[in-house]
Formats: sequence, C-alpha cells, structure tokens
Amino acid sequence: MSLTPFSYRAYACVEKRVRNQTVAEISEDGLSDLLSKAREVQNRLCSIPVEERLLVIEKIGRAWAEKQRKGELEALKGELSDSTGYALKMIDLEFSLVSSALNSLSIKQNLRASFPFGISCLERFAAVGKNEYCWYRPRGPVFIISSGNSIIPPLIPTTISIAAGNMTLLRPSLANFQGVKEVYSLLEDIGGDVAESMREALTISYFSHDSPSLDYLLTKSNVGVINFWGGEPARTEISRRVSSNPNHPNLIINGPLTGYAIVDAASANESSALALARNILLYDQQLCSSPTEGAFVGDWKEAVEFVTLVGKKLDELTETMPPKVNESYAYAIEGLRRSIQFKGSMVFKSGSSPSWTIALSKSRSYLDDALQAFPEFGLHTRRRFMEMIVVDKYEDAIRMIEGLPKRKAFRGIDGVQSVGLSVSDDAREHLCSSLAEHGIFRILPLEDMYMRSPLEPYDGINLAQAFTYAVYRRDKPLEA
Repeated sequence: MSLTPFSYRAYACVEKRVRNQTVAEISEDGLSDLLSKAREVQNRLCSIPVEERLLVIEKIGRAWAEKQRKGELEALKGELSDSTGYALKMIDLEFSLVSSALNSLSIKQNLRASFPFGISCLERFAAVGKNEYCWYRPRGPVFIISSGNSIIPPLIPTTISIAAGNMTLLRPSLANFQGVKEVYSLLEDIGGDVAESMREALTISYFSHDSPSLDYLLTKSNVGVINFWGGEPARTEISRRVSSNPNHPNLIINGPLTGYAIVDAASANESSALALARNILLYDQQLCSSPTEGAFVGDWKEAVEFVTLVGKKLDELTETMPPKVNESYAYAIEGLRRSIQFKGSMVFKSGSSPSWTIALSKSRSYLDDALQAFPEFGLHTRRRFMEMIVVDKYEDAIRMIEGLPKRKAFRGIDGVQSVGLSVSDDAREHLCSSLAEHGIFRILPLEDMYMRSPLEPYDGINLAQAFTYAVYRRDKPLEA
C-alpha cells in the first residue's frame, strides 16, 4: 500500500520505504513551492465569512457519517484496526466520533470561547473597546506533527487551524494516515468555492524521522507555527531543530500525559464501576485522558467489592470489544500479574483471556517493584491494566498524583492531564481546588473522561488563539 499526500496541487515528491510501506513525501522543492503561496491562500480563506468555513466543515462530518452508515468504510476500518492494534468495535466507535469532532456548532463554541469579543474578529477589525479594535489574523502556515493513537486528535488542531484561516500542513503518523486522509478527502466531493479554498489551504503528507523534507520544515521553512503532539525522544529533537530556524516559528508542544481516577466509598456503585471499566477499555488506555492508575478512598473491604464489580463490567464490555493480544504479550502479562501479586497487591483479572488486569494495592503502589522483572512493560505497553491504590484520605490521592511522573512505571510521562472523579459532593469542591493547584489540566466526571467539550483548552492551551495573532487598531488618541 502506498501512502500519497493529500494536496490541492501536485508537488514534487520523494518515494521511500518506511516500515514495509511505500511512502511518497513532498520534497523540499515541493514544500518551498507550497509555502510560497501561503499569504495568497490565507488571504483568500480569510475573505470567506467564518460561518461559511464552518458550514463546509459540517458537511465533511455529515458526508463521513453517511459513508459509515452505508458501510463504505469497512475496508478502511480493517486497515486501521491492523495498524493501530485496536479492536474493530473500537475503530467503529472512533469513526462515529468524527462527525462530532467536525460539528460546526461545537467549533463555533470553541472559537467564541477563544475570542470573547466575537468570532467576527477572524474576518475583520472587531470592536474591543471605545475606538479600539482587534483583527485576529492567521499566524500560519501551521505545521502539525500529530500522534498516532487515534484519528480524532489530528482532526482537532487541523480543523481549528483551517477555520482560523491558516494554510495548514499535517503530518499524521503511519498508523492513522489513511484514516485522516480519508476524512479530509471529502473536501473534493463537497464542491463550491469555499470548499475549494479550504482544500487549497490543507496539505497532508507523511515525513519520516530522518526525512530531509522534515528537516527543511523544522529548520529553514517560513512556517509560523509548529504544533507537536508526542513525547521523547522526538520532542527534544524537534525542539532542538526548530530553535535553529532563522524564521523563529512558534513551537507549541502537547506532550505525553495520562489520566487518573479517584473513587470514594460513598460513590462506589454499579454506575461508577461501569464508568471506570469503559475508560479502561476505550483505546486500550492509549489516550492522554485514559485512567492508568486510580485511588480508592475508603477501607479495604469496600475497595475489594468495588473492584470486583469493575471486573464484572470489564468482562461484559470485553465481549463486544475484545483486545488484540499475541502469545508473547499474554505470557508477559501473566508474569507481571504474578510479580505484582507477590509484591503485595491483590490481582483481579479476566477469566478466559489476558484481556484486562486490575491490581488492588494498600496505601502505596507496588507496580514499580514488580516492573523490575519486566522493564519492557512501560505505560504504552500495558493495555487494559490498572493499579487501584486504597487510601484513607483524599490528600493521599493527591500525593499519588503528584508523585506519578517520577515513577518508573510512568517513565516518559510529563504528568497527569485528566482526573476522573466519582466522589461525594462534599469532597468534590476541595478536590478540584487541590488538583488545580497541582497542575492538572482537566477535572471531569469519571463517566466521560474521554469526551471533550468544545469549550475546553487543550492541555491548558487555547489552540485557536495560538494559531492566530492580534492586529490592534486605535482610531483616536487615548484620553489622558
């Protein structure tokens, strides 16, 4: 299978073999030609009312939903299941979320939250005070280097960037390239001048880590923003290269984060058990919001009852969303289970296959100790695996979260992005204040940790503002 760029015009490409796939990368000359048209393309896109841009994005989402309804995405679903390792049912769920990510009302809400004086400021000078105005112009071209665990994360910054009027160059991962390209290729079917202008503003191409084209984009090109999603060692290497670019593009990094669950005895019931089980299974815990550790505030007996209930829910959900587990993983996870049990945890596991594991520990984590014998079982290797730590006080849960990035079991993680709560109302307000003070980006109900509101920033960053700059205008002298 050949991965070819999605672009409005044909640009010179270089073919290479990457992980047994033929990949056509846009060449340095092709990128130079592409970026030379940026101002013209962005001015044309910005001349289109924002509402019309959003309508085209809405049409993409609707067209995608229709293709899914007609069963026209089955082959793609199989390809992505193979490339990402997710179950077909998980890919099907992800496909159903695409139209939500491209919902015009949601994007409009995001833009309104980003620009409190109104989204008309993306079209012209808008009043921000008496005789004072701002026009938010595209900071682009915007180059987005996306992560590979889902097709939804690349859609969000890319769509916001285009809606804000930027020429946008997206580099997906190999795992999700075909899915992302399939979504935006629907621009070709919509037709009309607005869709044509938006298509002209978007280019999708893969670039390998040692690609001269990637090096050109990072170190020499006249891009305005580089938005990187991912972790080490790529993050440090990209930061080093961008720092040498004489055009000084803004570098926005969305680094590797994880999720945490806090449940107390007062709220431990069938609903919260189902909520935790669902979040453990979704995307095999590979999202930045996925709970990969949890704290149970209560006594040991209550915790055992709750985790037993979670296990039942996991078994039920696994029937419709079975994992992809090879023999070597099954053997290794069984060894890790025995090791953490030997260290002092009580282990709950699926009966028929190595599809899920919950280790219940008292007062502290035993996972670091157990991983000494299984160092290869880092966070991104462990799937559908969670340690639940029984603590006496909510402050103990905060302490666990604070120390998590320093632990061997979470090496490579900057910290906790999302905390899902299933606690009493009295505890919630105090916990929310403490979590905010400890640098948590998202505090949510346990039920839908994976869902994003249109009003949310992304890891503390307002992307729409980051992809634009304000032109300030004053018509009269300031009064003394």
